Amino acid sequence: MSDHWISYQSFIQNQQLLEAINTLSIHTKLKLAGDADRGRSQEVEQATQQLTRFITSFDKLVQQNRDGLTVNGADDRLQQLLRDFYSARNNHQQFRSQLFTDSPSRMLKLMASDAAEDKLALVECLHELRMLIEQHVHADTNTILGEF
Repeated sequence: MSDHWISYQSFIQNQQLLEAINTLSIHTKLKLAGDADRGRSQEVEQATQQLTRFITSFDKLVQQNRDGLTVNGADDRLQQLLRDFYSARNNHQQFRSQLFTDSPSRMLKLMASDAAEDKLALVECLHELRMLIEQHVHADTNTILGEF
C-alpha cells in the first residue's frame, strides 16, 4: 500500500475516533453537571464501544512494545501513533492524565465508573487523547495533501 493510502485510512479512522471522543466527553461533562443526556444514549453507547475497542487494542500494543520503537504487524501510521504516545508520556507538562501516567487500560476503568472523581479524570484523559489524535491527523493531512 502506498503512504498516501495508509495515511488516508488513518485519517478516516482518526476522524471517527475524534467524533467518539467528543461524544463521550460532552456526555461525561453533562453528567457531571447533573444532566442525564438521555436523548443521545445510542450515540453515546456507540462512541463508548468504539473507544473501548480502540483503547483495548492500543493498550495491547503499548504492553507488547514498551520501547515504542517497532510494532510487529502494525502499519507505519500505527507505529507512529505509538511513538507519539511514548513521546507524550514523557511530556509531563502537557500530558498529565491517567492515560499517560498509568496505562491506556486505566481509561477503560474510568469509563466504567460512575464516581464523580473518575468522571473528572476521564474528561482529562479524553482531552489529552484528543490532543494526541489531532497531532496524528495533522501528519496524515500533510501526507495526503502535501505541504502547501
